[in-house]
Amino acid sequence: MHAQAFSSPSLPTKTRMNTILNAQQQIGRNDSSQSLQKSLASLTVAGALAFSALQPIAPATAYEDYSGMDDVDTVANVVQSLKDSSGDTAASFKAFESINEIITEGKGVGGMISSSGVKLERGFVADEDTTIYNPGLTLLTESEKTKIVDAIIQNRKENISKKSWNSDNEFAYESLKARLDPLHMAELKGYLGILPFYGAAVYLLSLGVQQFARDLFSGAYIVSALAVFFPIAVLILKGQ
Repeated sequence: MHAQAFSSPSLPTKTRMNTILNAQQQIGRNDSSQSLQKSLASLTVAGALAFSALQPIAPATAYEDYSGMDDVDTVANVVQSLKDSSGDTAASFKAFESINEIITEGKGVGGMISSSGVKLERGFVADEDTTIYNPGLTLLTESEKTKIVDAIIQNRKENISKKSWNSDNEFAYESLKARLDPLHMAELKGYLGILPFYGAAVYLLSLGVQQFARDLFSGAYIVSALAVFFPIAVLILKGQ
């Protein structure tokens, strides 16, 4: 009787344990299923992001404006006006004014000035240097600047030879030249093309003096420096 009384409650206890274990296993399976679903969702999102990153980005409107032909036409027109105004003082000055508008306002090359800075179709310029006052300098490419500089130099030469040049034209020319070509590359481009070879020759001569006539090297050093830099000063002064 005691044994039966002792063993009878063990059956429902075992049953309850099995039920609990089955419930825990079911919960584990549900958790595993949910974790798998979350992992798949994460992988899907990551794959979508990776795929989107590989897609080519469409060019912005600013870039399209930059690659347009309006600025090319503007530069071509002003260069042609400088050629056509040869021998005409007033027409030359008017062409210089057009170039000044391109530099100071970005006229014809995509831009406008506002109180919040310089808002341009090709970008946004709000630096604290002279670019904010001359946005066209940022908009113009180096080749466009070179074309304009060459044209104003040629215009000046032809007008001086035809005696159709005055102080107003000279002032406008100097102002434009200083902003478009502050480093005088127009005057120096020929010399800079031969400078590596010329400089190497001067250096070898100085090195020879140092090796074989060391007492004369101090003077040779000064002469070598003058030989390299004096032509630069001459070309700049001649160009002015």
